[in-house]
Amino acid sequence: MKPAIDPSLPFEPAASNAAPVGNRLRLGAWTIDLADARQMGRLTIAFLAFHLLLWVVLATISHRAPPWDNIEQLVWMQSLEWGYYKHPPFPTWWVHFWTSIFGREIWVTFFAAQLNVVLMLVLVWRIALHVTDPVRAFAATVLSSLLIYHGLHGIMANHNTLQLMPVALLLWLSLHAVRDGGWWRWALVGAAAALCLLTKYSALIWLAIIGAWLLQDQRMRSLRAWAGPLMALLVCAVLVGPHIEWLVREGAPSLSYVNQAVNGEHDASTMGHWGRLGNFLVIQLARALPLLLGVGLLRLMLRRAPRQLATGEPQRPEWRFVAIMTLGPVLLTSLLGVAGVKLGSAWAATFFIMLGVMAMRWIPAVVPAQLVKAVLIVGLVMELVLASGMAIGSGWLVDMTNRPARSNFPSVRLAKELDRIWAEQMQQPLRVIVGETWLAGNVSVRSRHQPMVFIDADPAKAPWIRPEMMRDCGALLVIDRRNQADPLDPRVNDLLLAAKRSGMVDIPWTRHESGPRLIVEWAIVEPANPNACPR
Repeated sequence: MKPAIDPSLPFEPAASNAAPVGNRLRLGAWTIDLADARQMGRLTIAFLAFHLLLWVVLATISHRAPPWDNIEQLVWMQSLEWGYYKHPPFPTWWVHFWTSIFGREIWVTFFAAQLNVVLMLVLVWRIALHVTDPVRAFAATVLSSLLIYHGLHGIMANHNTLQLMPVALLLWLSLHAVRDGGWWRWALVGAAAALCLLTKYSALIWLAIIGAWLLQDQRMRSLRAWAGPLMALLVCAVLVGPHIEWLVREGAPSLSYVNQAVNGEHDASTMGHWGRLGNFLVIQLARALPLLLGVGLLRLMLRRAPRQLATGEPQRPEWRFVAIMTLGPVLLTSLLGVAGVKLGSAWAATFFIMLGVMAMRWIPAVVPAQLVKAVLIVGLVMELVLASGMAIGSGWLVDMTNRPARSNFPSVRLAKELDRIWAEQMQQPLRVIVGETWLAGNVSVRSRHQPMVFIDADPAKAPWIRPEMMRDCGALLVIDRRNQADPLDPRVNDLLLAAKRSGMVDIPWTRHESGPRLIVEWAIVEPANPNACPR
């Protein structure tokens, strides 16, 4: 009989790399006590730290420019507002916070997005502990990390990805409030609901699903129990109030954007009603496929492992919570699609938060060490394959095939060339750049001047640019001339006609000088009072 492990120690030294036995697993020179919840917690955090570093480092190495949405956040974060012309404000606040610490750099957007994913996975792990034992909660967390939304899409700092953590927080707090009660817990639920709404309005889907779960839960079968949800609604309303005031004051531009989205005005799909719905469901299956493959591999690896009873499985109310939160969002959204809403595939980014926990119903109860070893192999190998595939495809492959893509956009070279042109033409620093979000945003981030971006010369899209700033500081206009068929925004065209200095930048898009070209037209609106321009 082996001696007991001191629970105060996170690991126990091991003499060899022998096979796992019972509740202990040897990893290199250390042995983890799988019966110790704290040690399983440390293992979970270690895996999530690996996930964070892997995706952030490989994305930073492989991308010369980030996804479009990341640039959009780096543009919007120039001013903290209670709303932006397309979306509520929290994702922009989140990116602003991290750039204020690390700088307005491309890699910070990858970090901010994946940190949001990791915090969501921590909350998934905490929820899993309510329905199963620590070993299987760890397995559920690893499986959850394999989803396309949590890996490949997890580097995208958009409102879909950055809603993952707020939604997971709402689910965790809601479960605790029902289990344990307390007005302060329900107040936190309201705060989390407000955070979800301030991230993206699709949070209404989750609020509807949570409401359905509350209605069926036996613990809510009294009038007194519903005082908590009423408290949550009140707190949510108060916290969302400033955003509602912004909507009223600005003419609700973000609601207009939502209306356009649900009517399919943001994509060029020509599919019919049922084809579009089927396409939505097929895409969701594809994005859940790595997790499903992980489940299949685990079952294959564990087919001969010794079986044993798993603890925590009979907690039926909490398993019902997991089932409702796994199936509810997809079913409700599909019904909206049936009713005529033109669904966007990325809208389901948060719908699979609980899928890894639900998947544990199909993982056999085996000796803990066998399960943890198999989960680590599957998780680490699949994470490496997915992240390496992203890095190779976005970096080396697009250049090897001489293909222009956002990931190999020559942002650094373009910004250096425009900085040189500005220095030759003007004496003062560049403070304002005018253009569409992607082009002007890339130049702004890479320029040594870090100019403010005046999106499409539209004050409604860029309220941080005041008329006097344009007058005093002047501006650099940048226009992508590859597609001559697209008419210029009238505001940009007016500035272009008023400019007295203009020219073209023609540079290779890829690393091959003979490859496709990026042709950018530039023009300078001269400042009327440069001494009054902010330094």
